[in-house]
Amino acid sequence: MAETSISSSSDILETQDTTTLAELFSSSATTPASQAYLNHLTTLDLETLIAEPSILQTQHHHLTSSLTSLTHTSYPAFISLHDTTAALTSSLDEFSSALDSLINESLPALEESSSSWRDRTDAVLNERRKARVVLEQHDKIRDLLDIPLLIDTCVRNGYFSEALSLAAHAQSISSSYSTTAEETPPFILTSVLSEVHNSMNHMLISLLSTLYEPNRKLPALWKAVNFLRKMEAFKSTAQPGEKENYVDPEEEIALAFLSGRELCLSAALEGCKRDIMRLVGAGSSTLEERDKEDLTRYMKKYIDLWREGVYDILTQYSSIFLEHPESNKSSDSSANSSELLFSLRALLTAYTSRAFHSHLLPLLSPSLTLCNFPLSSLPSILTQLTYCATAFARVGMDFRGILGGLFSEAILTIVTRELQTQTQSWIDTLQTKMGSKTQKRTSVISTSRGAANPSALPSKWIIIASAIASPPTKTSSASPAHVAPSILTSYPPLATHTNAVLTTLNNLRLLAPMAISQDVLNVIDSEMARGGEALFAYVKKVLEDLKQAGVDQNEEKEKENRQEEKVALAIIEVYFHVWVPFIRRAVGEGVFGLKGVYDVVLDPESAEDGVDHNVDNVPTSRGVELDGGIVDLKRVIREWEGWLENVANS
Repeated sequence: MAETSISSSSDILETQDTTTLAELFSSSATTPASQAYLNHLTTLDLETLIAEPSILQTQHHHLTSSLTSLTHTSYPAFISLHDTTAALTSSLDEFSSALDSLINESLPALEESSSSWRDRTDAVLNERRKARVVLEQHDKIRDLLDIPLLIDTCVRNGYFSEALSLAAHAQSISSSYSTTAEETPPFILTSVLSEVHNSMNHMLISLLSTLYEPNRKLPALWKAVNFLRKMEAFKSTAQPGEKENYVDPEEEIALAFLSGRELCLSAALEGCKRDIMRLVGAGSSTLEERDKEDLTRYMKKYIDLWREGVYDILTQYSSIFLEHPESNKSSDSSANSSELLFSLRALLTAYTSRAFHSHLLPLLSPSLTLCNFPLSSLPSILTQLTYCATAFARVGMDFRGILGGLFSEAILTIVTRELQTQTQSWIDTLQTKMGSKTQKRTSVISTSRGAANPSALPSKWIIIASAIASPPTKTSSASPAHVAPSILTSYPPLATHTNAVLTTLNNLRLLAPMAISQDVLNVIDSEMARGGEALFAYVKKVLEDLKQAGVDQNEEKEKENRQEEKVALAIIEVYFHVWVPFIRRAVGEGVFGLKGVYDVVLDPESAEDGVDHNVDNVPTSRGVELDGGIVDLKRVIREWEGWLENVANS
């Protein structure tokens, strides 16, 4: 075998003379070990080289024997080695797959994640930075968040100055942020400012509500108005130079003040006004004396409430807006201040006029027009109103000129009504003695059955018993205008009628407007004419009945009839010549102080001084015809005197 190998090598060497042995070995080696062995062979001599194949054979048998022995003795190790090798091979495959996945998938993903790491962590870092800032500014943020709650607390407890300071602090924070940052304010600041604005609106409502609360005095109203000024809630969009559209905030506050106090005044007057309107609506004809007294009491109470309420409003308004006027920053010049003061005074003037025409006059006018008040109560009401008007005159609200016309009309109407009632009572008494007005009158001397009717005879009811024998017809001396002639005491019905008339005149003396003097004189003349006409009819009826009854009567009966006739003529004589002049003088001189001749002179030229009350140049309140009353009275007197002359001649 070695020889074959050698011969083969010789052949190779013979065929390739130019190729060295080392080059030949190098070309045949496939592994580093084989290359090392071939290099070793080149170092051997020929003998050793020839013996090398036998040595190799021996080593081969020795190694095979050793390997067989090792296999039989160490087979468990080989099995374990096989398993381990298989596991290692599988692990290496898995490792190769995992390595490929790492290289092909995970590393690109990691690289991509690494590149996007900054982008994703910047947001987190920003949030963490914000959280850190919030943590560092925790106290300041909490103070900021507490501002709305503190403002609400201050508003509820009336600490308006502190509330304004907190609101200004919040606004300054917002302003400082807007000047240092270009972006919009953060949500928390916007939310806080919104709550602050809401709280300030509540404060504005609270301050305005103060103006609408009754029984609020000047200090509380002054405080509310001052804080309204500081809040600058009333701002005009126009500029002070724009005269047409500009309204000064001070005017708006003043108008809000007047509106609030006006509502309080209306509420205070409502209860008393309701009672007055109930009595006024009932009408004077259905009111009893007690109701009229209640009406007077309610009206006095209403006037007091109105006076106190309006005067409080005027003084409060003057103290707040006129004595210390304030304007906004855009109208600080003296010209604008003067215009503002003029506007504020105009508002007050308009309100005072409205307060009178909407509260007092609508109640006073119908009450006086319908004459629901008793005459005796009018002086006290007018005195109360006069004092009220005098007090208001200091603030430019003098309404005394309106009162004169209202009370003059009311007094004239009440006096006329009372005099008519009294005259009608006198007429009814006379007609009762003559018989029913709706039935045929019977004789005052005898009834329809022929029996005597002593109650109808003049001596039985119209004169006192002691004066029947010699009925007085003339007064002994002239009495003062306010003292009734003593002769009237002899005639009780006429004295009673006199007392009723004098009661009305005494009530009129307490409040006697000169504007109605001639009207009252005209009314009293008309009523005396009516009463005299009724008395004249009664006397004529008595004398006619006495004349008819005097036929076929004895001397004693005729004497009684003459006495009755004498009494009848005496009463009518006293009525026209004593009672009428006294009443006319009591009205003209006693009530109104008009000097003159008050005797009814049929021929004006025969008067002592040629003066008659109808020619006195005193203005009238209604423009009525002044001659009506005296003309009727003179007509009745002429008829009586003419009839008396005819009776005397017959």
